Parts: sequence; structure tokens; C-alpha cells
Amino acid sequence: MYFLVVSNSDVIHLLKILSYSIIILTGFIFSVTVMEKTNSQIGFWTLLAIVINAQLGASIFLLPSKLAAFKTYGLIGWIIGGIGAILVAMVFAFLCIETSKAGGPHIYARMMFGDKVGFFVTWLYWCGAWVCNPILISTSIDYLEQIIGTISSIERFILEISIVTSLTLINIKGIKWAGYLENIMVMIKLLPLLLVPILAFKNINTEHFNSVTTNNMSALDAICKASIVAFWGFVGLEEGGSTADSVKNSKKAVPLAIVLGTSFVALISLINTVSIFGIIPCNELEQIGAPFAVVLGKLLGGNYDKIIGILTFIMCYGSLNAWILFSGKLSQTAANEKMFPAIFGTSNKSGSPYVSLWIAAFGTICILAILEFTSYKDALSNFLDMSVIMYVVLYIIAIISYLVWIYKSKKYSLIRVIVAILAFTFCFLMLKWSNFSDFTAVGLVLLASLPVFIYWNRRRNIVR
Repeated sequence: MYFLVVSNSDVIHLLKILSYSIIILTGFIFSVTVMEKTNSQIGFWTLLAIVINAQLGASIFLLPSKLAAFKTYGLIGWIIGGIGAILVAMVFAFLCIETSKAGGPHIYARMMFGDKVGFFVTWLYWCGAWVCNPILISTSIDYLEQIIGTISSIERFILEISIVTSLTLINIKGIKWAGYLENIMVMIKLLPLLLVPILAFKNINTEHFNSVTTNNMSALDAICKASIVAFWGFVGLEEGGSTADSVKNSKKAVPLAIVLGTSFVALISLINTVSIFGIIPCNELEQIGAPFAVVLGKLLGGNYDKIIGILTFIMCYGSLNAWILFSGKLSQTAANEKMFPAIFGTSNKSGSPYVSLWIAAFGTICILAILEFTSYKDALSNFLDMSVIMYVVLYIIAIISYLVWIYKSKKYSLIRVIVAILAFTFCFLMLKWSNFSDFTAVGLVLLASLPVFIYWNRRRNIVR
């Protein structure tokens, strides 16, 4: 393996160019957003930014290490996961256009199958919004360790609790404060994603892609498992469709933005993963918790890996803030629409659903304790698989809702039916490829919902 010698002046010049590019791009998006707000609607470019931002989270900084366990087959799995994500995104685009409803799987499930089914889907969706948070937190700590050094399990757990508590308090303070924080985080998101492919291009060792040994797994099994892991990078693809009722010319803008946005995420993620695979051998990469920082440390030397570690930690922090914000908003809206018990919509003076936020925070801390102090080596990887399955189940429900709507409305479209069937097939295969243990999270979440459902259903009948 050889590395390109990069002088400090070249690096500074490159950073300036990237900084100017990001500033220009950010200024363009900001100016477009301001103009659109004057009309109380958003346009295509703002919607595209929302779709990209919803998916381009901390997962991209974790996935190279997770995919390395499948060697070169991990890249094939990424491509399959990306194609499947685009198909699912198209179904959500069709749903929000044809049904004139903006929202997630819970909205369409309630519309097609009634309030009771809607409750369970809403519960699963709300839990899914914060159950994945421990993975983001663990990733952020891995990158932080590039700066402060390795810390003990107790120290990690204390730091994790601090992260959850601080972000919960920010969101309890009000959506405006959470929004300010999110805007700051978005500004620095693209920097490491641009640096790695540019610097790694001339340093890729193609021999690294000849590694196909996958721990007694067949090639097909490795590709299937890798597809499940890769799909986690696209969780949140449906969030762009939730703004459909506020988008100008939504019938054209929504499907185009969702498909292009998901395709962009797939492309930039694949390029970065290929770059990292080409710099670090898979056997070494799968043991690394902060691959971006390590790669840039090898390419640039000095303390550049620490700089990227700081940026990535901040980005993970921002992604976590976005999911906490989303979970709070989801539970509040569900309570206001009588799909959740009223307590989940209990708000403070700032309008924040503080009860729901603290419930999610407590659940997150409990999961962190299990992951941090378990003796099971692959606890985090298996928890990632279980989190993906939760969303795959939700996406299957949304696809079935769309097919039911087509049947009831008699508005048949051959292309859209084919897309829906392909998306359903992909999601069904994701479930088939999964281990039985991966369904544990779905089962536990639904089991935990039963007391809440009984209380909610009884109160709903009394009100009626």
C-alpha cells in the first residue's frame, strides 16, 4: 500500500476550496428557502435538502466498519440496499400524492385499516424513532475516543447519559432551540464525506477488494446480511413525503425529490465506503469504530484524524438531536389526533411534549446500559439488525396500504403497481434473510404497547 504525500499547504488550500463550496451551497439553499417561505410553501430544492438530510445521518460513519465483516460482498449488499431504498421511497411518494395525506406509515395504516391498527403502527413508529438512538450515541463516542483516548465502560456510560440528557433538555426547551442546533450541525455534515473520496482516490489499494472470506457464510448469505446492514443508512427516507401538503407542485416535486435525494445518499455513501475499503483492509476495518477518522489520519498524518473525529462527533450529536425532535413531534401529533393516550401530548409552555421526551430518554438509557455492559461481543451489530427490521416492517405496512388504496380506489397504474410489488418483494426478502432473533425488538415493542393500548382504547370509548 502506498499513500500520497500531501503538504500542509495543499491541505489548507483544499480545505479552503471545500469550505467556500459548502458556504456557497448553503447560501443558495438558504436564499431559496427564504424566498419559498414568503409563499408559505417550500419548493423542490428545499424538499430535496430535507430528503437528503433525513437519510444522511450518522449511519454513514458507522456502516463501513459493519460492512467490512462481509468483505467485498458488503459493497454488493450496499448496492442492493440502495436500489431497494429507492423503490420504497417511490411508494411513499405515490402514497402522499394519491391519498393527499402527508405523513409516515402510521397515517396510511390508520387510513386504510382503522384506528386500532393505526395505534400499533404509530407505537412501533414512535419506538423506532428513538430505539435506534443508542447506535448513534455509540458511534459518536467511538469518534470522540479518537480525540480523548480510550475510556472505560463506566466513563462511556456516564458520557452517553450526558448526551441523552442534554439533547432531551434542549428539545424540552422548545422546537426552536432544537431547530437552531440542527441547522448548525447540517453545515458541517458534508466536510468529511467530501474529504475522504478526494484524498483517497489515488491511494486505493485494489487488492483489498479481493477479500471474500466471510466467516463460513456463503456468498449469497453474506450479500443478504450486508443488504440488511446497508439499509439502515436509508432509514428516514419517508420523512420527505411528510411535507407533501406544504410543497408547491407536489405531484411532480415530491416523487422527484425523494428518488433523487435517496439516489444521492446511496451514491455518496457508496463512494465513501469504497474509498475506505480501498485504504483499510477489511479484517482491520471491521475492528475500527471510527473509520473516517482513521482513514484521514493515515492519509494526512498529524492531527487531522482528531479534527475529523470532532466534526463527526458533532454530526452524530446533531443526528441524534434530529431523531429526538422527530420522536417528540410524532408522539405529540399522534396524541392530538387521538391515536395515542393524551399524556404523550402533554406539553410545557414552549409546546414541547416533555413527558414523551423523558419516556424516550429513559428507554434509550436502559438500552445503552444493556449494550454497554453486556458480555455479548456482537450486541451492537445485532441491535442494529433488529432496528432495521422494525423499519422494514413499517415499510411493508405502508406498501400494503398503498396496494389496498389502489384496489379500493380502482386507480390502477401498471408502473406504480410494479414498483410497489418490487418494493414489497425487497422488504419481504429483507425479513426472510434476517435471523429469527432480529425480530425480538419488534415483538418486545408490540408487547410493551399492550397496556398502553388497553388504556388508550378504554379512554377512547369513554370519550365517545
